[in-house]
Amino acid sequence: MEYLKFTPELAHDWKNALSSSEPYLLKRVLDSTNRSQLESKLWIVNELSELMMFPKSVALLGGWYANYIVPLLIEHGVELIYNFEIDEDAKKISYKFNKRYKDDNRYKCDIINVMFEPVWNKQKKTEPVFDLIINTSCEHMFPMRRFRELNEGFFNDVVYVLQSTNEDKYEDHINCVSGPEELAEQAELINVVYSGTKVLDNGMNRFMVIGR
Repeated sequence: MEYLKFTPELAHDWKNALSSSEPYLLKRVLDSTNRSQLESKLWIVNELSELMMFPKSVALLGGWYANYIVPLLIEHGVELIYNFEIDEDAKKISYKFNKRYKDDNRYKCDIINVMFEPVWNKQKKTEPVFDLIINTSCEHMFPMRRFRELNEGFFNDVVYVLQSTNEDKYEDHINCVSGPEELAEQAELINVVYSGTKVLDNGMNRFMVIGR
């Protein structure tokens, strides 16, 4: 898969998200739509397709505006996506980008710091347990073993999709890694089914691992 299917409904939601963004947020919102962002999300769905691992329920950790990943996952049959975000502005904007999915209860966003609070108690008992956890913001967070410690006893059999980089010149990149091997080691994955590196359009090295 090399593109996002841009339907009229999706285009309408994107237009609303972009046109209604506060001026101080507009650059960040535009940055979220760049080619490199799309490349990294297409990489996820392509590898999950190869592995035939598309689940029913997905958790995004630090999913930001979730403008690419949500429609891509839903197009592949995912029924429920939770985005656990620390930024209230990101939540509001993500709901604009994904309005139609929010309206039919397929996309939800909760404000939580996933490195300090457990997420297992955020789901309602009537909702499915997460099958897949995606974190494309690993360089912005503590190592994933911290997340697992906070949620000990939960998500033991879940599949993790993790992305990071070795680009440490940015202040908010607090946890860069040398490659996919270190990324998997930080998360204490014992069954890695995919490990790879991609150079994105912006020149950034991107690492990804998928496993349990």
